[in-house]
Amino acid sequence: MPTRTAAIVWHEVVVDFSNTLDFLNRKKREGHDITIFQLVVSALLRTASQFPEINRFIYNHKFYARHEYSASFNVNKNDQMIMCKIFCEPEEDILTVSKKVKEIVDGALTKAPDTSDKILDVVMKLPDFLISLIAKLYPWLVEKGILSYDSFKDNPLFSSAVISDIGSFGLNSLYHHLYDWGNTSVFVTIGAMHKAPVVTPESTLKVSDVIKFGFSIDERLCDGNKLSNMLLFFKDCLENPSVLEKPPLKVIRE
Repeated sequence: MPTRTAAIVWHEVVVDFSNTLDFLNRKKREGHDITIFQLVVSALLRTASQFPEINRFIYNHKFYARHEYSASFNVNKNDQMIMCKIFCEPEEDILTVSKKVKEIVDGALTKAPDTSDKILDVVMKLPDFLISLIAKLYPWLVEKGILSYDSFKDNPLFSSAVISDIGSFGLNSLYHHLYDWGNTSVFVTIGAMHKAPVVTPESTLKVSDVIKFGFSIDERLCDGNKLSNMLLFFKDCLENPSVLEKPPLKVIRE
């Protein structure tokens, strides 16, 4: 499978938010208004800090370990979707991540289009064959060092993961495709919160508030066992979010 789009695996993660909502309410009483989206970003960051394989990407049949922790997401500004990108450090806790996400969202809602936005608008108005040519040449120019890192560091498809909160539109999670353009190997969609039966550890049924997450991942990143543990760790971070209040005991790097 030579391309990212040919190597996608999909998985649904269902998270029971019973404890999570209690946690968010407690933090709000303490003066910290943390959103579910901010919590998801923090949980993904913590997962990457313990499973560096999810922060890899593959280009031209070679594996690369990404040395930054980043995520891209849409911000709705007057019914226009603006792609934003956040950079984090693996040691950061939920309050730090929450503050960063809020600052980026607030900035996107108030800023005027910058140079990169204007350049992208011009490029997207070009004929299809020119857009395809640019898309093919761009990664090659980056790999050869002709273009510097600064030329693509803010590009949303050059990030650890892309997160789409379609639950904010009242929809359930879905499986987004990956792009061969860029180097993002993970897409995550967040569904709407809804009531659903959940089996407790005591093997009884209860009705809980749950959210479904749709993961689309380049399966070449790691083996299935590692990927399974990764997704279970992400689920545990959301169901027991108090672990995100402190930095990880250790960051595992490649």
